[in-house]
Amino acid sequence: MHELDTERLRLQPFAVEHLDALHALWTDPDVRRYLWDDRVISRERAAKVIADSEHNFAERGFGFWAMLLRAENDAVVGFCGYRPFEETGEPELLYGILPRFWGKGLVSEAGHAVIRDGFERCGFKRIIAATDTPNQSSVKVMQRLGMLFLKRGTFHGLDTVFFELSPEDYAAHLEHGARST
Repeated sequence: MHELDTERLRLQPFAVEHLDALHALWTDPDVRRYLWDDRVISRERAAKVIADSEHNFAERGFGFWAMLLRAENDAVVGFCGYRPFEETGEPELLYGILPRFWGKGLVSEAGHAVIRDGFERCGFKRIIAATDTPNQSSVKVMQRLGMLFLKRGTFHGLDTVFFELSPEDYAAHLEHGARST
């Protein structure tokens, strides 16, 4: 397990010392609305997510990172990373951030670092992501990361949109972004 660095963030693999901050994030009403289908999760459930991520890093080479904001004395402000998608086992990108940091580009910044790591270090052939259709903020993040719409359907009883990203599509997205700036 290794850290990733961006301009404003340090991304640390989930560890037990992140439990309080992650539990607070995941029980925030605005975050849990889409992330946990508006359920308040227990500390034990949050600890299991951390343990599962540690296991995934050890066994599969990928998991979740806590987003530590340098300007906030490395406070945990969000998370970004992968879990195996339950239907295919492929890496599924997930992320979340405290509402007071919404709209500042931090999730996109973390997402780019995590995607690069997935393609370069892990050798992913495809990354998928999904969100409840009404969560248009998350859809916009996926689009900013270069992810392409795959399908819309019902997942866990919810209207869900699915996106995907290949290494080739990501490279083209980065090239296009460099040309348009």
